[in-house]
Amino acid sequence: MPRRRLVRHRTEVLLEAPPSLPGVPRLERLDNGLTVCLLENRQAPIVTTALFYRAGTRDEPAGHGGVAHFLEHMMFKGSARYGPGEIDRRTQALGGVNNAFTSHDATGYYFNFAADRWIEALEIETDRMEALTLDPEQVASERQVILEEIAMYDSEPWDALEMAVHGRLFGAHAYGRQVLGTREELLATGAEELRTFHGRFYRPDDAVLVMAGEIDGAALDKVERTLGRLPRGGARRAARTIPTTVPNSLVRLERRKGEVARLLLALAAPAGDHPDHPALELLTTVLAGGRTGRLHCALVDEGQLCSWVAADLSEGLDASQITISAEVVPDVEPERVEAEMLKVLGDLFRDPPGEEEVERARRIAIADWVFGHERVHQQALSLGLAVTLFDAGHLDRHLQGLLETGPERLLDVAERHLRPERGSVLGWSLPRE
Repeated sequence: MPRRRLVRHRTEVLLEAPPSLPGVPRLERLDNGLTVCLLENRQAPIVTTALFYRAGTRDEPAGHGGVAHFLEHMMFKGSARYGPGEIDRRTQALGGVNNAFTSHDATGYYFNFAADRWIEALEIETDRMEALTLDPEQVASERQVILEEIAMYDSEPWDALEMAVHGRLFGAHAYGRQVLGTREELLATGAEELRTFHGRFYRPDDAVLVMAGEIDGAALDKVERTLGRLPRGGARRAARTIPTTVPNSLVRLERRKGEVARLLLALAAPAGDHPDHPALELLTTVLAGGRTGRLHCALVDEGQLCSWVAADLSEGLDASQITISAEVVPDVEPERVEAEMLKVLGDLFRDPPGEEEVERARRIAIADWVFGHERVHQQALSLGLAVTLFDAGHLDRHLQGLLETGPERLLDVAERHLRPERGSVLGWSLPRE
């Protein structure tokens, strides 16, 4: 999830409809069901390989929350050809970097290597998809690491507030659960549960591989000789489920943690491929996109109530969420901040954005996209997530929808999705007394 503390100020970008990524992605489906996306970009002699599995928190069995994230950790802890820690050592020896992440909707693994040695990434991914070890001692050791991670998140004011607000917003839906799971669920999850989850979802026909950068015509052949030789057999993931337990009014919650007051407002929004999603992104830019954003003017520059404010929109398979977050200046009453924020949201309907304000927001939003996708690495991740959750045309449709949103459309979407009194969670993290 993008960090909400970033405030963006770029505005000078031409508003012709740009391609979402340089070049044209080439999609192939291998005989074993693996989807392969090739994106040639020779801006630097680097290749990013990113492998995504259609498996996340939403796919976990009851009683074993956090198993998707737990398995992500274990993918670095030993397979037939690579012992515990050897993947990281091999990556560093070749001058590359690797990392992984788990979300509610997917799990992703990526490597960045020089263009003359990226085949190592395919060898690693093939081995741990085919022959993950899951040694009980390594499982126990990594469980303890994650338990400490859970404790760290719970002690950090922003993370604790986010988890509480999201849990209340989505309720019984999987999006209301923590990606890390709970302590009790982690203690109930061992090698057998991890092996079962791996066997169900870590198969070629549940995976999307992206190769981006300075690739050549032999790239697909290299995939065929590695990941392409593994058998299919992945489980069909559960159908989309729209959250049905979101609040129907503004619900408040309060926590005591940290030294400053922090606010987080969350509203449910439609899935990332819904036609309203591009307009909602533009709406968050109107509210907090740089110094001209309405919330920034009211709460930071003019009101001097907050040190910063941000508005974000997630992009989920089942649903998304709009969040507004702010950190309050010391000695300012939280009630003043809350009242002013809600007034600014109400002013969207009393004093709707005109064409000039909307065009300025479009420029900022497009600039954010362009500058955020300068690197091959980020291009690969965005393309991979789009194909994993939606399809290869998703990114272009989203940008086109953003450019086509005018004042009337923006107000219509705000009326449907940005009325806190009709359903939202407003969380406060207040200083300890």
